[in-house]
Amino acid sequence: MAVPTTVITIVKDFTYRGVAGEEWSNTYMLSGTTPADSAAWRALFDAIVLQEKTLYIPAVRVTRGYGYDKVPVKGDNAIWSVDLRPSSTTVPGTLAVSSNMLMSGDQATWVRWSLNRFNSYGKRVYLRKYFHGGTLNTTVADLPATNYATALGAFGTFMMGGTLLGSRKTCDALGNEPIASVASPYVTTRTLKRRSKRDPSP
Repeated sequence: MAVPTTVITIVKDFTYRGVAGEEWSNTYMLSGTTPADSAAWRALFDAIVLQEKTLYIPAVRVTRGYGYDKVPVKGDNAIWSVDLRPSSTTVPGTLAVSSNMLMSGDQATWVRWSLNRFNSYGKRVYLRKYFHGGTLNTTVADLPATNYATALGAFGTFMMGGTLLGSRKTCDALGNEPIASVASPYVTTRTLKRRSKRDPSP
């Protein structure tokens, strides 16, 4: 177990409450050595995006990425970055919509990884990542669509399975790797930047 020296943030955007460009992101701490150069960082970014894009519909797009050689704190600068917007190479989600209903902007699902460690209260510690831009079950709106739930489960397995470039796995800030993963059984909420705390109408 080693403190992670590879941390990557993947930024997405979509239209939220009628305004394009609402951003949200996921940051992954990973096992393995720091990518050697810009090309290696980009290959790692692309490999994660290839799997992550299955978790959101085409209206969501990957726009940027940032790489760090340590667990970042506020004010830290990335040692690598990419912006896909100037070259018009943003990556749209590939989650099929078919007859499923779309989640609203504030709705989200999650993937959770169980770690082989416990907190001071004896409770297991987890990693959890939230995702917007998914689809709902057409019968029970509290549930993710079946194909979406399957994609979430597959992503959880991928990120802990050691098949990511360099046999990497997701881990926590201490380097602890997961022993299991599970996908959100229900749709939940996650606050976005433009979400007002109270109704602005008179």
